[in-house]
Amino acid sequence: METQVKKMAIQAINNTIQNTPNNSGNKTERNSTPIKVQLGTAVTSALGVATAVAVISKKQGFSLNPTKIKQTPIKDWAIFKITDEKRPNEKIMKFGWKEIMGMGIGSVTGGLLGGAIFDKKENFKSKCQEAVNQILGDIAIPLSFVALPTMLYKNFEELAKKPVDNSNLQKASKFIKGNKVLKILCPTLVSGTSLAAGIITGNKVSNKLNEHFSGKKTDRKIRITDFAPHLDDVCLAITLMAEHSPFGDIVSKFVPIALTVAGIETGRANPQNREN
Repeated sequence: METQVKKMAIQAINNTIQNTPNNSGNKTERNSTPIKVQLGTAVTSALGVATAVAVISKKQGFSLNPTKIKQTPIKDWAIFKITDEKRPNEKIMKFGWKEIMGMGIGSVTGGLLGGAIFDKKENFKSKCQEAVNQILGDIAIPLSFVALPTMLYKNFEELAKKPVDNSNLQKASKFIKGNKVLKILCPTLVSGTSLAAGIITGNKVSNKLNEHFSGKKTDRKIRITDFAPHLDDVCLAITLMAEHSPFGDIVSKFVPIALTVAGIETGRANPQNREN
């Protein structure tokens, strides 16, 4: 009896192995991207962001002269400088919504170029569709959803500083400003709710656009990697809520790195992994 059970178990294992190689192989193939594509798009995405940062630095009055940069301490490079109480009048590189959009476009353009160079030609259409998802769904729409409510809330807070007019809005503003918990909770809720709405709306709008241009149903789900570019939204909210804040300056330094994810996702896209 024991021998018969062993034979049946071995036969079941053999049947499983024979029936599953194609399925598991296809899954591996769908979820993997060739190393050369991953590395290539990472480099071109980083170059795209770096180019945008260079343009931003120049526009904000920082020198791009290699000699001057070499002679300047690394901590005083534009990309690393933060607010210093000992040097309050020093110029600090700032990332507003225009700068963030510029870096996002630079990243996605770099990723698209890298994908065209290092990946198969037949995958380029998927990369263009992913570019729409990244620029609209992960950057532009969420950014606008965060920027407007945050600026409105900032104006609401400013009411507390104005001469007394006993309006309900001013009373509410003063009450919130005077409460330690509400002072942190309210702006966090405004920014968090706006960001969540922006992510969902951006994904739906970009899917609809891709459906329109491709002529077929598109249901590209929100992924974990989609949240990396949203560091720019968090940074923007912090900057607007606490201007000239060292913490906001430090967070903003990670925005260019986070935005390279958008380019990498664009460059590695193909018809299979966009469905996952």
